[in-house]
Amino acid sequence: MKRLCLVLLCLFAFVHGSYVLAQWNKKPYTEWSEKETIKLLNDSPWGQTQALTDTSQMTGQGRMDSGQSRVADVSSVQIRIRFLSAKPVRQAVSHLMEMKNREAISPQQAAQLKAFAAADFPDYIVVTVLPESEKASALFQQTQSAFYKLTTNDLKNNTYLLTGGKRVFIKEYQPPAKDGLGARYIFPRLIDGKPFVTAESGDILFRSEPQGFVVLNMRYKTKDMMFEGKLEY
Repeated sequence: MKRLCLVLLCLFAFVHGSYVLAQWNKKPYTEWSEKETIKLLNDSPWGQTQALTDTSQMTGQGRMDSGQSRVADVSSVQIRIRFLSAKPVRQAVSHLMEMKNREAISPQQAAQLKAFAAADFPDYIVVTVLPESEKASALFQQTQSAFYKLTTNDLKNNTYLLTGGKRVFIKEYQPPAKDGLGARYIFPRLIDGKPFVTAESGDILFRSEPQGFVVLNMRYKTKDMMFEGKLEY
Protein backbone atom coordinates (compact mmCIF):
# COMPACT_ATOMS: atom_id res chain seq x y z
CA MET A 1 0.00 0.00 0.00
CA LYS A 2 2.83 2.39 0.89
CA ARG A 3 4.58 1.60 -2.39
CA LEU A 4 1.37 2.26 -4.33
CA CYS A 5 0.89 5.62 -2.59
CA LEU A 6 4.50 6.56 -3.35
CA VAL A 7 4.09 5.67 -7.03
CA LEU A 8 0.85 7.65 -7.26
CA LEU A 9 2.48 10.62 -5.53
CA CYS A 10 5.43 10.59 -7.97
CA LEU A 11 3.04 10.23 -10.91
CA PHE A 12 1.00 13.19 -9.70
CA ALA A 13 4.14 15.33 -9.31
CA PHE A 14 5.23 14.44 -12.85
CA VAL A 15 1.82 15.09 -14.37
CA HIS A 16 1.39 18.33 -12.43
CA GLY A 17 4.84 19.58 -13.47
CA SER A 18 4.18 18.70 -17.11
CA TYR A 19 0.79 20.40 -16.93
CA VAL A 20 2.26 23.66 -15.67
CA LEU A 21 5.00 23.59 -18.30
CA ALA A 22 2.37 22.88 -20.95
CA GLN A 23 0.40 25.93 -19.82
CA TRP A 24 3.42 28.20 -20.31
CA ASN A 25 3.61 27.06 -23.92
CA LYS A 26 -0.12 26.65 -24.42
CA LYS A 27 -1.39 30.17 -23.84
CA PRO A 28 -0.09 33.75 -24.18
CA TYR A 29 1.96 34.96 -21.23
CA THR A 30 -0.63 37.68 -20.60
CA GLU A 31 -3.04 34.89 -19.62
CA TRP A 32 -0.73 33.17 -17.13
CA SER A 33 -2.03 33.14 -13.59
CA GLU A 34 0.06 34.76 -10.87
CA LYS A 35 0.89 31.30 -9.52
CA GLU A 36 2.09 30.09 -12.94
CA THR A 37 4.13 33.26 -13.41
CA ILE A 38 5.90 33.02 -10.06
CA LYS A 39 6.58 29.32 -10.58
CA LEU A 40 8.27 30.06 -13.90
CA LEU A 41 10.53 32.59 -12.20
CA ASN A 42 11.43 30.44 -9.19
CA ASP A 43 11.00 26.79 -10.15
CA SER A 44 11.17 26.10 -13.87
CA PRO A 45 13.63 25.20 -16.65
CA TRP A 46 14.75 28.87 -16.77
CA GLY A 47 14.54 30.01 -13.16
CA GLN A 48 15.53 28.09 -10.04
CA THR A 49 16.10 28.74 -6.37
CA GLN A 50 19.14 28.08 -4.20
CA ALA A 51 18.44 28.09 -0.47
CA LEU A 52 20.87 29.70 1.95
CA THR A 53 20.37 28.93 5.64
CA ASP A 54 22.05 30.19 8.80
CA THR A 55 21.48 28.07 11.92
CA SER A 56 24.16 29.72 14.06
CA GLN A 57 21.55 31.37 16.27
CA MET A 58 20.16 27.96 17.23
CA THR A 59 23.16 27.26 19.44
CA GLY A 60 23.64 28.48 22.99
CA GLN A 61 22.87 26.99 26.38
CA GLY A 62 20.34 29.69 27.24
CA ARG A 63 18.15 28.77 24.30
CA MET A 64 18.60 25.03 24.92
CA ASP A 65 17.56 25.36 28.56
CA SER A 66 14.54 27.54 27.83
CA GLY A 67 12.48 24.79 26.27
CA GLN A 68 11.35 27.16 23.51
CA SER A 69 11.25 26.17 19.86
CA ARG A 70 14.43 27.08 18.02
CA VAL A 71 12.86 27.08 14.55
CA ALA A 72 12.39 30.84 14.74
CA ASP A 73 16.16 31.26 15.11
CA VAL A 74 16.87 29.79 11.67
CA SER A 75 17.53 32.49 9.07
CA SER A 76 17.01 31.57 5.44
CA VAL A 77 17.42 33.38 2.14
CA GLN A 78 16.07 32.22 -1.20
CA ILE A 79 18.48 33.07 -4.02
CA ARG A 80 16.62 33.24 -7.33
CA ILE A 81 18.88 32.38 -10.27
CA ARG A 82 17.24 33.11 -13.63
CA PHE A 83 18.13 33.33 -17.31
CA LEU A 84 16.93 36.86 -17.98
CA SER A 85 17.95 36.46 -21.62
CA ALA A 86 15.36 33.67 -21.92
CA LYS A 87 12.12 35.00 -23.37
CA PRO A 88 9.78 33.23 -20.90
CA VAL A 89 11.59 34.81 -17.94
CA ARG A 90 11.20 38.30 -19.38
CA GLN A 91 7.57 37.59 -20.17
CA ALA A 92 7.01 36.44 -16.59
CA VAL A 93 8.77 39.52 -15.16
CA SER A 94 6.72 41.84 -17.36
CA HIS A 95 3.44 40.08 -16.64
CA LEU A 96 4.04 40.02 -12.88
CA MET A 97 4.82 43.74 -12.86
CA GLU A 98 1.60 44.43 -14.74
CA MET A 99 -0.48 42.26 -12.41
CA LYS A 100 0.92 43.87 -9.28
CA ASN A 101 0.73 47.45 -10.59
CA ARG A 102 -2.21 47.24 -12.96
CA GLU A 103 -3.79 50.57 -12.01
CA ALA A 104 -0.52 52.50 -11.73
CA ILE A 105 1.10 51.53 -15.05
CA SER A 106 0.84 54.14 -17.80
CA PRO A 107 0.38 53.20 -21.48
CA GLN A 108 4.01 54.14 -22.07
CA GLN A 109 5.21 51.85 -19.27
CA ALA A 110 2.99 49.04 -20.54
CA ALA A 111 4.56 49.42 -23.98
CA GLN A 112 8.05 49.29 -22.45
CA LEU A 113 7.19 46.07 -20.58
CA LYS A 114 5.85 44.54 -23.77
CA ALA A 115 9.03 45.49 -25.65
CA PHE A 116 11.18 44.05 -22.83
CA ALA A 117 9.27 40.75 -23.01
CA ALA A 118 9.82 40.50 -26.77
CA ALA A 119 13.45 41.70 -26.97
CA ASP A 120 16.22 39.59 -28.49
CA PHE A 121 19.58 38.82 -26.89
CA PRO A 122 21.71 37.87 -29.93
CA ASP A 123 25.10 38.56 -28.33
CA TYR A 124 24.83 37.78 -24.62
CA ILE A 125 23.52 35.30 -22.08
CA VAL A 126 22.29 37.16 -19.01
CA VAL A 127 21.78 35.41 -15.67
CA THR A 128 20.22 37.39 -12.83
CA VAL A 129 20.69 36.56 -9.16
CA LEU A 130 18.20 37.96 -6.67
CA PRO A 131 18.14 37.20 -2.91
CA GLU A 132 14.70 37.17 -1.29
CA SER A 133 13.50 36.49 2.23
CA GLU A 134 10.12 36.42 3.94
CA LYS A 135 11.52 38.37 6.88
CA ALA A 136 14.42 40.67 7.62
CA SER A 137 17.51 39.03 9.07
CA ALA A 138 21.24 39.62 9.36
CA LEU A 139 21.80 36.85 6.83
CA PHE A 140 19.55 38.53 4.28
CA GLN A 141 21.14 41.94 4.79
CA GLN A 142 24.65 40.51 4.49
CA THR A 143 23.77 38.56 1.35
CA GLN A 144 22.05 41.52 -0.26
CA SER A 145 24.92 43.85 0.60
CA ALA A 146 27.51 41.46 -0.86
CA PHE A 147 25.96 41.64 -4.34
CA TYR A 148 26.39 45.42 -4.33
CA LYS A 149 30.08 45.11 -3.48
CA LEU A 150 31.02 42.49 -6.09
CA THR A 151 32.81 43.59 -9.26
CA THR A 152 33.64 42.00 -12.61
CA ASN A 153 37.23 41.71 -11.46
CA ASP A 154 36.14 39.68 -8.42
CA LEU A 155 34.34 37.19 -10.66
CA LYS A 156 36.30 36.97 -13.91
CA ASN A 157 38.26 33.82 -12.91
CA ASN A 158 35.66 31.97 -10.85
CA THR A 159 32.27 32.56 -12.47
CA TYR A 160 31.27 30.64 -15.56
CA LEU A 161 28.73 28.64 -17.53
CA LEU A 162 29.62 25.02 -18.25
CA THR A 163 27.99 22.86 -20.90
CA GLY A 164 29.12 20.07 -23.19
CA GLY A 165 32.45 19.89 -21.39
CA LYS A 166 33.21 23.52 -22.27
CA ARG A 167 33.03 26.60 -20.09
CA VAL A 168 32.76 30.30 -20.76
CA PHE A 169 33.74 32.83 -18.10
CA ILE A 170 31.80 35.92 -17.19
CA LYS A 171 32.28 38.97 -19.40
CA GLU A 172 30.67 41.60 -17.17
CA TYR A 173 29.01 41.88 -13.77
CA GLN A 174 26.40 44.52 -12.97
CA PRO A 175 25.30 45.07 -9.34
CA PRO A 176 21.57 45.17 -8.55
CA ALA A 177 19.74 48.19 -9.96
CA LYS A 178 16.44 49.78 -8.96
CA ASP A 179 14.47 47.55 -11.37
CA GLY A 180 14.28 44.74 -8.81
CA LEU A 181 15.72 42.13 -11.16
CA GLY A 182 18.85 41.51 -9.10
CA ALA A 183 22.52 41.37 -10.06
CA ARG A 184 23.33 40.64 -13.71
CA TYR A 185 25.95 38.10 -14.74
CA ILE A 186 26.68 38.59 -18.45
CA PHE A 187 28.32 35.93 -20.64
CA PRO A 188 29.06 35.88 -24.40
CA ARG A 189 26.46 33.92 -26.39
CA LEU A 190 28.77 33.16 -29.30
CA ILE A 191 32.18 31.48 -29.12
CA ASP A 192 34.18 31.51 -32.36
CA GLY A 193 31.03 32.66 -34.12
CA LYS A 194 28.95 29.71 -32.92
CA PRO A 195 26.32 29.52 -30.13
CA PHE A 196 27.87 28.36 -26.87
CA VAL A 197 24.66 26.53 -25.96
CA THR A 198 22.66 24.31 -28.31
CA ALA A 199 19.81 21.85 -27.93
CA GLU A 200 22.41 19.06 -27.88
CA SER A 201 24.46 20.64 -25.09
CA GLY A 202 22.80 18.71 -22.28
CA ASP A 203 22.93 20.48 -18.92
CA ILE A 204 24.01 24.07 -18.36
CA LEU A 205 25.81 24.69 -15.09
CA PHE A 206 25.98 28.21 -13.68
CA ARG A 207 28.68 28.48 -11.02
CA SER A 208 30.18 31.40 -9.14
CA GLU A 209 32.57 31.07 -6.22
CA PRO A 210 34.20 34.41 -5.39
CA GLN A 211 36.43 34.43 -2.34
CA GLY A 212 34.58 35.17 0.90
CA PHE A 213 31.12 34.85 -0.64
CA VAL A 214 28.50 32.14 -0.95
CA VAL A 215 29.04 29.67 -3.79
CA LEU A 216 26.29 29.86 -6.39
CA ASN A 217 25.73 26.56 -8.15
CA MET A 218 22.69 25.79 -10.32
CA ARG A 219 22.09 23.31 -13.13
CA TYR A 220 19.56 23.58 -15.97
CA LYS A 221 18.53 21.01 -18.60
CA THR A 222 18.51 22.29 -22.17
CA LYS A 223 15.95 19.66 -23.22
CA ASP A 224 13.45 21.39 -20.93
CA MET A 225 14.28 24.92 -22.09
CA MET A 226 12.29 24.78 -25.32
CA PHE A 227 9.70 27.53 -25.56
CA GLU A 228 7.47 28.24 -28.55
CA GLY A 229 9.58 25.85 -30.58
CA LYS A 230 12.89 27.54 -29.73
CA LEU A 231 15.67 26.92 -27.22
CA GLU A 232 15.50 29.82 -24.76
CA TYR A 233 18.35 30.62 -22.39
